[in-house]
Amino acid sequence: MKHIGIVCEGTTDFILLTAIIDKITGEKNKFFFLQPDADARSPYGNGWKGVLKWCRDHGEIKEQIMSGIQPTLDFLVIQMDGDVSRKDKPSHCLCESTICSEKGKEDPLFCDTKICPISLPCKDHGASPAGYMEHLKKLISAMLPDIKDTCIVIPCDSLEAWIVAAYENRQDAEAIEDPWGNVISKGKTYQGIRICGRKKRGNTFQLFSETVCSNWRQVTTLCQSAKDFEQIICALIA
Repeated sequence: MKHIGIVCEGTTDFILLTAIIDKITGEKNKFFFLQPDADARSPYGNGWKGVLKWCRDHGEIKEQIMSGIQPTLDFLVIQMDGDVSRKDKPSHCLCESTICSEKGKEDPLFCDTKICPISLPCKDHGASPAGYMEHLKKLISAMLPDIKDTCIVIPCDSLEAWIVAAYENRQDAEAIEDPWGNVISKGKTYQGIRICGRKKRGNTFQLFSETVCSNWRQVTTLCQSAKDFEQIICALIA
């Protein structure tokens, strides 16, 4: 059994990630929900900015955090969905091709520039899962002086793409923009599971996680981001 810290965008992401890690490792691990708090009282909030703020504020003391939790953490998993690179301009503030008078002066997470000069897709990374993964891994790594014992996972376009891949065997799973809104939550049910409008519920994702784990080999075949995740986890537990 491993002791694993999770920094992710939200509680439903935590549910899926932990189930998949148990599947990959073949054992029941102990997880610590570092960001956001399980009771949703995180000072950083949910979403990608919460993840990045946590990394920025804890990067220098990552080792102390890992050793300070008892039992000591074996490794960290940091998750950010690929759609951040696709649609959120502030995530590209530090890219080489970005030309902005406020570059280096303003924290991209709090920039209030009225007219943002960034155009997407970014010239540095392009519009593809591989480009999104490269961009966001580099962005997160910039906040962490040492990424040893750390798995950075960038599901494309989001973790919900892995759900679609598990259920539908779609070759284009990673190319679907907003798979939650455009596929899973379009009706009152998805694959026989009741969907409560656009709201993501933990018990729903618990059901989804069972099929994602059962069809995990299919997911890694269809989604490069899932395969990348598995490879890093396997390297960390070797």
